[in-house]
Amino acid sequence: MIMIRGEIVKGDDFKFFELSKQAERASVFLESPGGDVETGLSIGSEIAIRGFTTLVLDGPGCHSICAVMWVSGVRRYMSPDADISVHAAYNLVNSSDGTVVVGASGVGNATIGAYLNEVGLSRRAIEYFTTANPDEPLLPITPEIAQALDIDVFIEDAAQTSTPADRPTPRRIARQMTEYMALSFTCSELLNVDPAFLRSRGEATLKSGHEMFGGEIFVPLLGEYVDMTKSQIAEQGAVRWCIQAEANLRADGLETGVTGPSFDCALAVSPTEQALCASKSLWTLDRVMANVYFHYKRASAGQEAQEFLNTQRSWLKRRDECGDDIACLSERYSSRLFDFGY
Repeated sequence: MIMIRGEIVKGDDFKFFELSKQAERASVFLESPGGDVETGLSIGSEIAIRGFTTLVLDGPGCHSICAVMWVSGVRRYMSPDADISVHAAYNLVNSSDGTVVVGASGVGNATIGAYLNEVGLSRRAIEYFTTANPDEPLLPITPEIAQALDIDVFIEDAAQTSTPADRPTPRRIARQMTEYMALSFTCSELLNVDPAFLRSRGEATLKSGHEMFGGEIFVPLLGEYVDMTKSQIAEQGAVRWCIQAEANLRADGLETGVTGPSFDCALAVSPTEQALCASKSLWTLDRVMANVYFHYKRASAGQEAQEFLNTQRSWLKRRDECGDDIACLSERYSSRLFDFGY
């Protein structure tokens, strides 16, 4: 645990860097009214690069540049009543009569906006972080506001924690919907899953997104994610994309129609077969491998078919040498798909 309390001042980033070198993984607890923007961004960058977790619980809260540090965490925690708020960056300027005037900093806000874009915040979230002028009330970030702004957070409520999957953001729902639909059109045969099931799940996800966030927020995301999905399939290839999309939905706790490997687990005997049946992360790989194998088998003949059969038998032997080692099995499947050009 690394604790940051009080105003962020120049030099704090060097102190934080020295502390962070002592831990491969750490949780950063934040209680700060904000402070120097450059220093805060430097600390936030270190948090993001090292993959640290950030926490804001009940207490004085986390405001201004502190909130930027908080969203830098790879996992962000907050209590239901955490006091987190944001406003635009500002400068203190000495006027001709000797008074100090507070003015918004265009350069500061541009720098913060660019930084927030790098850590993955949505355009709406970036606008929210840089909207309120220094002479206006700070804008709060509650669990509900974070959700609407596409900021994934874990809500720490006494002994119970709700995850981002429990509180899906508009972007998460848009991604899930497009993955379901693309799986139904592109991957159903490869995964041996009923396309109607995948379409029905996509339609239900679309309806849920509209009901939760309304068309004004949700509809513009759909076109963005459809284009993004098409680009990913073209770049990665359909096979690799299908494997990853199924894994994404499964990681979100959603049904994908993949209920086991390509074979009947009631007949599993060897340690490898039993491991394949017990590990959901391997089900899709095994189904894809089976379909790719039969595709190439049907497409080959004569000597070519015999050579293909020999290489597959050799691969099965190397696969079974992994025993029940999940990481080894995953690598064997991935390398074999690479041999097939996927």
